[in-house]
Amino acid sequence: MKNKVLVIGADHHNTLGIVESLGQKGLNSYVLIVGENINSFVLKSRYVIEGWVCSSPEQVVDEMLKHFSDTKNKVIVYSSYDNISSVLDSSVQRLSPFFILPVTNMPGSLERKMSKEYMSDLAREVGLDVPRTWMVSDREVPTDIEFPCITKAISSVEGSKKNIKICKKREELEEFLANSEHCPIIQIQKFIIKDFEFQFLGCSMDNGKHIIISGRTHIDRPNGIDNTFFLKFDQVEPEFLDTLSKAKEFIKRVGYSGTFSIEFLKEKSTGKNYFTETNFRNDGNAICQTSAGMNIPYIYYLYYSGGDWQKELSVSTVSTTYLMPEIYYFKCMLKREFSLKEWWRNYRRTTCFITYFKEDQKPFWHSLFRELKTTLRNRL
Repeated sequence: MKNKVLVIGADHHNTLGIVESLGQKGLNSYVLIVGENINSFVLKSRYVIEGWVCSSPEQVVDEMLKHFSDTKNKVIVYSSYDNISSVLDSSVQRLSPFFILPVTNMPGSLERKMSKEYMSDLAREVGLDVPRTWMVSDREVPTDIEFPCITKAISSVEGSKKNIKICKKREELEEFLANSEHCPIIQIQKFIIKDFEFQFLGCSMDNGKHIIISGRTHIDRPNGIDNTFFLKFDQVEPEFLDTLSKAKEFIKRVGYSGTFSIEFLKEKSTGKNYFTETNFRNDGNAICQTSAGMNIPYIYYLYYSGGDWQKELSVSTVSTTYLMPEIYYFKCMLKREFSLKEWWRNYRRTTCFITYFKEDQKPFWHSLFRELKTTLRNRL
């Protein structure tokens, strides 16, 4: 295979998932880790040819051009980090002679399309249900707000998880919005009492000309707002096909090429599937689709390298898979989010882990050692 692979992201299981998926098909990767003072666990993988670390997303473009200059066999790039996806999309003119990029058909537009406001509006246009939404830029609580509500940064590029809070009354929301550390614009949505969460995982090629969705995750986490959790992955059932069709139309209208995930909440009282957001990058849970039998990163590679991607797709069959984020899930158990009995029951069902791979164990042990070291340091 002539086209090289470059995976760019944080030192995170998300990045590792791409490396492992491609490695299982005999395709080793170059990896660029973004972060400060990192002794990367991802770079310990046996499937990494060579890796580099840069301190910020803004340095990524120069770092890429430093190492790759082949215009005939372009490097195929994967992103596992929102900020990186935005930087790549805004740097198409400099990078496109040497790289095949996960970007949109309108270079420089992805950051705008990653905003919660844009995504909510487009989701409604294609017929998806979206929770009632308010946008706040002046830190004033809207008069018609409904409680309980949940807050989020309008952009995953500008914001972080500290911008997420469930508020049950006006006083809580007022206090939260008064915090000067928050993103300039906050999205507030009516809080949906969920039956469960789910995601569609897949990839888009040629700006939505070909869209593959491998299946859906099923995440039961009554007391959490983070979908990194024990989950089931399987084929998309008939009752979700209408939502699936609208989700594909969403991706097509964005004009995006690359791996992605689309997130939903199923409301407990009505059974409605509420759209929450789309991630224009590889998802942290995406390794489950590889374990289930459909290697989306590899299919994406075949498409852009001139391989027989349709043959690979035709022989890919998705079987039921249970994914456990082993270190994080164990920490949740220690915090008593659920019982030891439930942890053991789910551990016995697990068919895929998020950092532990039998044929490539170094990243897991390095990550575990680092986690233990951090825990001990914090207790001293």
